[in-house]
Amino acid sequence: MTSRLKWMLISVFCSATLAGGTAWLVTDWTLHRHGESHAHDHAQTDLHAWMHEHLDITPEQHEKLEPIEAEFETLRVKLKDELRQADVSLAETIRDPQMNEAAMNAALERLNKAQAALQRATLDHFFAMKRYLRPAQAARLLEWTHDSLARD
Repeated sequence: MTSRLKWMLISVFCSATLAGGTAWLVTDWTLHRHGESHAHDHAQTDLHAWMHEHLDITPEQHEKLEPIEAEFETLRVKLKDELRQADVSLAETIRDPQMNEAAMNAALERLNKAQAALQRATLDHFFAMKRYLRPAQAARLLEWTHDSLARD
């Protein structure tokens, strides 16, 4: 393997690992670890608790939102597992002495699809919940979502 190809593969691996880690951290933090340092002082550690504390969810809204939240949690666990498996697959591909560019590209494609699926499911979940909120509640939820994704 030429030195140039080796450095290219290392560079691609590092970029993919950084992208995967970033996607996981943003999604995980957004949903479950909305930290105390957030500009809007969201003291609760997950979206469900934050919504009930800050959006004045009515019992009727809670009844409609609960199945959406349960369904999303099941999907989120499945997609995070797929993302982890894609990370492992890429790592194994990079380590394989017989690795070629096609195998690396396939592993990267799998990782990218897993990341995109998790991010899409997260956003779909937010918009599904928004339908059951009053306009002021929806605006606060979208602000929270925006800030969570844009946080450095």
